[in-house]
Amino acid sequence: MNLDQLADDVLENTKYLLNKYKKEKVVVVGYSIGATLSLMAATKNSNLFEHLFLVGIDVDIQYANEYALKFALKKANELNNSRLAKQANDLMNIPITNSALFRKRAKLLTNAGGMNTKSSYNQLMKAAITNMILCKEYKLNDIIKTIKGMEYCQNTLLPEMNALNLFDRIKSVNVPVHFIQGKLDGISPYDKVVQFFEYLISPNKTFTAFNNSAHMPHYEEPEKFARMLKENY
Repeated sequence: MNLDQLADDVLENTKYLLNKYKKEKVVVVGYSIGATLSLMAATKNSNLFEHLFLVGIDVDIQYANEYALKFALKKANELNNSRLAKQANDLMNIPITNSALFRKRAKLLTNAGGMNTKSSYNQLMKAAITNMILCKEYKLNDIIKTIKGMEYCQNTLLPEMNALNLFDRIKSVNVPVHFIQGKLDGISPYDKVVQFFEYLISPNKTFTAFNNSAHMPHYEEPEKFARMLKENY
């Protein structure tokens, strides 16, 4: 399992869906590392894609990792929250190379408002598990497998992800691209995404900033998000 293989998986699944529904091209809304993989896939085979919407894309993860803890520490100090500040300081200079550390940092960033400005870590986890319980495609045992699968993926991919820098991998893509970025994002730094947007060559590209959102603008400002999709497609 690696990022290049996952990009190939995007292509294979896209071909399957195009064949199943008898369509020529797809419109993809990719989120976070899914946005990164969507862009990687489109550089391999642009003929399959009509538009790419990239939400909270991971661009330079080494930079983002350093930014994330500074973001959390700053928020903790603003909130005068000594517990959050200690958690941020404890993770400083520790490479996030396994699932346990990844979850610990995710919890810290979420509670600092860097994931979703309207939800805590426990609220997001409760919502995710509730959705799986209520979804007819999941059995109880599937939920356990899903959580174990997430752990496996994180442990396997984190060493490669920590070195990922799209400036070194992708300069152009022959598909219209729409960047969607929350200004309060503590995971995918706004300034770095703006730099990559300006750097990337595309036949048509747009950038939409969500001033009141962190890493999840589709949940935090859903009406604006839906309107933006309609206007650009």
